[in-house]
Amino acid sequence: MGVTAHWIKPDSTERESVVLACRHFPSPHNYNRIAEILEEIHSEFGLSYENIIATVTDNGSNFVKTFKEFNIPVVADEDENDDTEEDGLSFETINASEEEVSEGAIILPPHVSCATHTLSLVCTTDAKQAMKDSPTLSRLNHTAMGKCSALWNSSKRPKTAELLSEVTKEQLKTPCPTRWNSMYDSLNQLATLRDKLPEMMQKFQLPPFKEVELDYLAEYCKILRPIAVAIDRLQGQISCYYGELIPTLFAVLHDLQASNLRHTSPLLQAILVGFEKRFSSYLELKTDVNEAILATVTHPFFKMRWLPPRLSGERRRIQLLVLHSAEDLGLVAESETASSNLQDDEEDDFFVFSAEETQVQESQEITSHSKAELETLRFLEDTRKDLLSLQQYPLVKLLVVRFNTTLPSPAPVERLFSFAGIIFHPHRRRLTPEIFEKLVVLKGN
Repeated sequence: MGVTAHWIKPDSTERESVVLACRHFPSPHNYNRIAEILEEIHSEFGLSYENIIATVTDNGSNFVKTFKEFNIPVVADEDENDDTEEDGLSFETINASEEEVSEGAIILPPHVSCATHTLSLVCTTDAKQAMKDSPTLSRLNHTAMGKCSALWNSSKRPKTAELLSEVTKEQLKTPCPTRWNSMYDSLNQLATLRDKLPEMMQKFQLPPFKEVELDYLAEYCKILRPIAVAIDRLQGQISCYYGELIPTLFAVLHDLQASNLRHTSPLLQAILVGFEKRFSSYLELKTDVNEAILATVTHPFFKMRWLPPRLSGERRRIQLLVLHSAEDLGLVAESETASSNLQDDEEDDFFVFSAEETQVQESQEITSHSKAELETLRFLEDTRKDLLSLQQYPLVKLLVVRFNTTLPSPAPVERLFSFAGIIFHPHRRRLTPEIFEKLVVLKGN
């Protein structure tokens, strides 16, 4: 099991990353064992659920069950839930001293499912459903993909690879079973080499592509291009922030809805339905994705520009969400500063002062609210899009660090496994799990 850690430096808002572990994971691979290993790694590095914003994993059922069974207990305030003005807010109070949490119990941080894995499911699972529902499309897909596979297999042989280089002057990309993007990249390359495909198939003595099959491949790539681009963007490690997720999903939806196709309309409709279903919470801006909304709005590049016209009614709720979040963080910052004057407060408690002192404290709270509101409004009206502009908005900067720390994809762990493949050569088969982990961590860092 690979584990990496990522955070944003408060001063520069730059992302930092580190490899924590690549731990040997013997059977059974159930949710209890996953929780135990994660807790073990967290303990080794002094990490608790209080200083981990979220854990991002793929959508495997064992991971989902792990965080469902061992997640943080949440204490909700019923009075706050009745406040209509703050309906869209979902602040959580964590109380680790409750009786429900027994001593030594495993408590894991909040869980975020992998957005890129979900996008891949749209292109595989939902696309297969379209094939089942349309026999004509299924036959066309079967013949076109069969010829593509034959071409890819032929290109792997040394002799045919030489013939291929004479025609294309480049190597053919081939799909990787664990990366859906590689399938798109491979098909897209063939689509761009359309004029050279007849000669390639002839040299390899393979059945030629029919025009309808080539049209199908071109339309197939056109449908999936927005999703492939989105996956590439969301798998970034250094430049990708959690706030990029929602605008990316809206961009994909827009491109899918704008497509006009001849041969693959059933495929487009199936992918569109699957996409809207799997990402409904984000596309409808439901309250359970408030943290993703905050991550987007507080990022200087996005602010409120990404909000589509059909959801313009959500603008006020989102503004209130940002305001209350900034206000809360501002009050926390002030309370931390005030804690240094605790001794003076204790001295004040000994004496009897007039009611004016209470009025001053109340006015300070009002001033704090006004400062938070003023700063968030100024930030949203600022036309600058770079992260350096956050230097003038300290409260918003706190929000950026808090809500944009999460990555939308566990791609860094997948890259970690590629390091493992480099290290685990045949002559190193006798490496102990401990030495192997150290080598992978050193390579990753």
